[in-house]
Amino acid sequence: MSAAASSGPQVTSPEETAATVAATRSLITALRIADAPVSVLERVAALVGEATDLLAPHHVEGTPGQTALRTTLAGADQFATAEPGRFFPYSPVVGPLNAIAPPLTFVFDGERLHGTGTLGAPFVGPPGTVHGGVVAMVFDELLGAVNACLGMGAFTGTLTIRYERPTPIDADLEMESWIEGTEGRKVFTVGTISAGGEVTARADGLFIRVDPGAGPLG
Repeated sequence: MSAAASSGPQVTSPEETAATVAATRSLITALRIADAPVSVLERVAALVGEATDLLAPHHVEGTPGQTALRTTLAGADQFATAEPGRFFPYSPVVGPLNAIAPPLTFVFDGERLHGTGTLGAPFVGPPGTVHGGVVAMVFDELLGAVNACLGMGAFTGTLTIRYERPTPIDADLEMESWIEGTEGRKVFTVGTISAGGEVTARADGLFIRVDPGAGPLG
């Protein structure tokens, strides 16, 4: 087992990992919008292959989790940061340690969750527009994270989205989510995504708490 694998579930060098992830994110975007000659693409492929080989010996065994390299349950102290990107560092939406995350920034104000950020070319659907499936993924995280911040971490039961207008690529987006009510183990949460002061999509979610007495879920 490698040194990284034996060090436990937490990443041993988060700052360096975040920097490498950011560089990889830039690579993904550059590749998405490039029309490069064969010689350049061959060189890029070789460099990416070399980087992959360097990382291979440090693979961590176990089921991946959003809170850590391997699955762990998040404690109340983690959620108290009010910054989902800190307790979900491997999230595909807000995770600074996940290269496929934009990442977006979520901040909890004690009642509602507010998000900001942009979705670039790798997330395009129709020309100039964020893919509808990506919008759905963002909502799933946006609504689920506010539940967690309020101590009601739960799994998604249903997620209904109304696409009111195109969500533009490379635009400054604003997001918001809040809990409208609860009923036993059910949590009813809603949210919006806006661009230029106009709502582009709305979501209604029904979330199910596995154990209401167990605290937030990881």
